[in-house]
Amino acid sequence: MVTARPKVRVVVVNFDGGAVTRRCIDALLVTHYPAESLEIVVVDNASVDGLNWVLKEQYPQVTLIESNINEGFARGCNLAMRDLDSIDYVALINNDAIVDPDWLQPLLDVFDAGAAEGARIGAVTPKLLLNVHAHALLVQPDHSSTFVDEREVGVLLSGLTIDGDDRRDDVRYDERFWGLEPPRPPYPAGNWTKGIARQSSVWWSVAADAAPSLVRCTLTSCEPMQATVGGAGALQTVGVHAAGTEIECSIGTPVRILNSAGGGLYKGWFGGDRGFLEPDLGQYDEPAEVFSWCGGAVVLSTEYLRDAGIFDPKYFLYYEDFDLSWRGRTLGWTYRYEPRSVVYHEHAYSSKAGSAFFEFWVDRNRRLTLMKNAPASVAVRAAAGAITRIVRRLAEHTGGQLRRRRPPSPTVVRIELRQFASFVGAVPDALRQRRALNRRRIVPHSAIEPWTITK
Repeated sequence: MVTARPKVRVVVVNFDGGAVTRRCIDALLVTHYPAESLEIVVVDNASVDGLNWVLKEQYPQVTLIESNINEGFARGCNLAMRDLDSIDYVALINNDAIVDPDWLQPLLDVFDAGAAEGARIGAVTPKLLLNVHAHALLVQPDHSSTFVDEREVGVLLSGLTIDGDDRRDDVRYDERFWGLEPPRPPYPAGNWTKGIARQSSVWWSVAADAAPSLVRCTLTSCEPMQATVGGAGALQTVGVHAAGTEIECSIGTPVRILNSAGGGLYKGWFGGDRGFLEPDLGQYDEPAEVFSWCGGAVVLSTEYLRDAGIFDPKYFLYYEDFDLSWRGRTLGWTYRYEPRSVVYHEHAYSSKAGSAFFEFWVDRNRRLTLMKNAPASVAVRAAAGAITRIVRRLAEHTGGQLRRRRPPSPTVVRIELRQFASFVGAVPDALRQRRALNRRRIVPHSAIEPWTITK
């Protein structure tokens, strides 16, 4: 007798993704899992890419939900997370992701193991890798120093060339680097590693079969120290000092870059992805319990969704997954990371990380998440910070315009006020949700803060 497999609904939200979304669906359709137990649902957010017609004509096995307006990621997913009576698990996969054919079963195995242990596992998240190959330069100082602005820093990376070319506009720094620092004599312009003595990386995209890259750079430090530098498996130890040490090394085998190894609660009450922008060198190859899950690729228990709810419809996109993660953890649910499952992702394909659109939704929704879930003192600071932010931004804009002998731009002022109004309008509902959640709370605030980690 063949035992029926759990029924899994995979949800993909499309907004003018076109060929990118189709590529995602094609990968899902070859998942190693019984087709009769795998339901693929595409939510189309009023796209004009014509994909809905392609799906109707060429993908009869895919269920299409069409919205007449752009509902964003949160409300778009919600459209497909109703009527779950016959569904055991819901998988969320970003439309710009490509799943490995064996991605699903390892995640379901974790749920099975958790059930046998009596654990309340609400979500299991895979290893999410950026869909690129890269060469990576690794840097690790042996201790840190206090910089002129009281930041803890390690070494300053400057003068980076790759195969003789200045590639400053092409490289990416992981989150263990500070942003670009202007010249501050005696230090040149460059990027400091953050103070904790651990491995930082800078990387650049290459072909999968790329030849080695010859890298030259200069390392500088506030005080004499040792640092290891080079490519994976070819690190060298050098002395670094304020006069600068010139480095030359060859970076060989291309590596993959991490997007997420599960979610974390970071210092300052920020949500984020473990391992974001780090080369995948095996540091996240062990299963782990994580604070939160990433909505880019995850499998959710429908029991968890019935208890904790679905996404807050006021979020549109960003932080909706962190909010639901925190909400569920308050109710006693836990989350696991399973690296045997691998998904490849084009990070911020639709919204473009760093854009004004991206920054607005991230800041707004982070504050609302804190107001709903965090200790009272943190929630108050989050709300007060929104007021400080609008005042500062308007003052900076007005001051800049006056220095140019121009009046403030009505368009800029209108956009800033509209964005602030969007936050204020969501506050009453956030406070209502906070009260409702506190009435059901199982896990106290004191058990949440110990999850805080530092990048």
